[in-house]
Amino acid sequence: MAQGNALPVLYGEMLVGSRTISQEISTRDEGGGGQVVIIGR
Repeated sequence: MAQGNALPVLYGEMLVGSRTISQEISTRDEGGGGQVVIIGR
């Protein structure tokens, strides 16, 4: 059950952070860098 809650939370983080991550990726120009940015937060 715990994992079930983790999924929506991660999705929310990605959606909300998508804008911030998009800028970070644009600057770093790294496709996989997005995940690193999320983990960094």
